[in-house]
Amino acid sequence: MSLKWSLFVSYIAVILVTLVVVALGSTLLARGYVDKLSLARLDDMTRPIYVQIVGLIRGNVTPQQLLNTLQEQADKNNAYVLLLDGEGNIERQLVPQQLEPLSPITVASGILPVGLTTSEQGKFTTTDGRVFLFSAYRLARQTGQLNKVETLVLATIRPGTFSVLRTFINPLLIAAGIALVVSLLMAVFFARSVYRPLINFNKAARQISKGDYSHRIETKGPREIQELADNFNLMTQDVEQSHLRLRHFVADVSHELRSPLTSIQGFAQALIDGTASDEETKLKAAKIINEEANRLKRQVDELLELSRMQSNQLQIGNETVNIKEVLEHCSEVYEVQAKQNMNTIELNALLDLTVTGNTDRLEQVFNNLIDNAIKNSPTGGKIKITSTPFQDKFAQIIVADEGPGIPGDQIPYVFERFYQVTGSRTGVGLGLAIAREIVVAHHGSIEVNSLPGEGARFMVILPLKQD
Repeated sequence: MSLKWSLFVSYIAVILVTLVVVALGSTLLARGYVDKLSLARLDDMTRPIYVQIVGLIRGNVTPQQLLNTLQEQADKNNAYVLLLDGEGNIERQLVPQQLEPLSPITVASGILPVGLTTSEQGKFTTTDGRVFLFSAYRLARQTGQLNKVETLVLATIRPGTFSVLRTFINPLLIAAGIALVVSLLMAVFFARSVYRPLINFNKAARQISKGDYSHRIETKGPREIQELADNFNLMTQDVEQSHLRLRHFVADVSHELRSPLTSIQGFAQALIDGTASDEETKLKAAKIINEEANRLKRQVDELLELSRMQSNQLQIGNETVNIKEVLEHCSEVYEVQAKQNMNTIELNALLDLTVTGNTDRLEQVFNNLIDNAIKNSPTGGKIKITSTPFQDKFAQIIVADEGPGIPGDQIPYVFERFYQVTGSRTGVGLGLAIAREIVVAHHGSIEVNSLPGEGARFMVILPLKQD
């Protein structure tokens, strides 16, 4: 069964159960109301009979005449007439002739009213399980064969549940019919409001599975559906971006690996076909093959490392890292390279700022930033490295150069894999992408500020170790 029909059938089941519960509840409520009306009607019948009997008693009629009159009233009102003694026992009872076969009332002791001072109404149950409603009045004690009679009782069988239900079945059926029609219309509306968005999601999923990542779902309807649509659209956007990144990544990897492979293949072919005939040429070819192979291995290793980082497999650790010591070590490592380029490294790290993380990984970050700064600094330029507290909870490390800078439209992409800044600035590969992943794994951030011709300023922010 489809979701549409499942919802519709569920709504119908709920509606029918509700109607049944309402009918039963109404019957129970009406039970008491009908009893009240029946008792009132019974009392209205009993009062004139009582007045008539009192008048007959005062007129000194014979007991038989009195009993005949009571029998006429029993037949006329289709009600039992009971004459009780002072202990509540039935002295005489007159059964209406309409009841065939005749079913006299028998009750246990103490059930019927006794010692009345005013009229009384209520109900009692006979020994055979029948329930009667009654209205009772006190009589003056008689002489002769009715000398024990003290109470007059008029009793009728209490209407059954179905009898009560029949009294208002027609209005109830009409109301139930109207409620059912209205409820079914509402069920159709609400079922559509649930399954129609799902149909849209299903269509969108099929489009995306076919490669149409531009498909979006309109955010309308209930709040939960809107949130689901927003999340679905965000997921679609992420999938689209991931797909684009994968395509770019494959293209970038193909491009980057093609260059060293082409060199390796060319010089290897020269060795094979004898083009490199003398020892000097062979040695040069072998050297280039070795360098390009090392370059290729380095790129593959960096690629695998970045892949592990982006798969959350990077283990950072929780050692205490002194930022000043890390920057001093990195500056010493690149001091020779800077002098060869006639550059100067200026380190300003006066405070001992400590963070929690991995010393080797953080050195990898700053080594990459310093290496890029040296490569892009002009002859005689300065590389300035500073570390300062930032907002009391962070360490801010800045590596700035005096190189050609980065165009503004290219800044958002400098941390992408294999991104090459156009112009005179150098730097290609995975270094900055790896640096960003390491910084993020340390719960920090890295960004770059630059203007063409004014150098680049890389800023790393790391949370300080909390005591």
